[in-house]
Amino acid sequence: MRPARAAVSMTQANQAVQPVAALSSSVPAVEALRARFRAQSKTVAKHIAADPDAKAFIDEWASPELITG
Repeated sequence: MRPARAAVSMTQANQAVQPVAALSSSVPAVEALRARFRAQSKTVAKHIAADPDAKAFIDEWASPELITG
């Protein structure tokens, strides 16, 4: 067995297996990220609603084009 390769394999294995305690402690972090994402989404939505240029951009960008052929 090559020592360098074994060290890499053990590191990957250690990263892949998380104890239940570490998993449960990450739940508040995920919830905080989701709350931050929701707040940023609301800010963007308010900007789009208030700015005609932003609304026009979103209307054009978000509209699917029909592909015929």
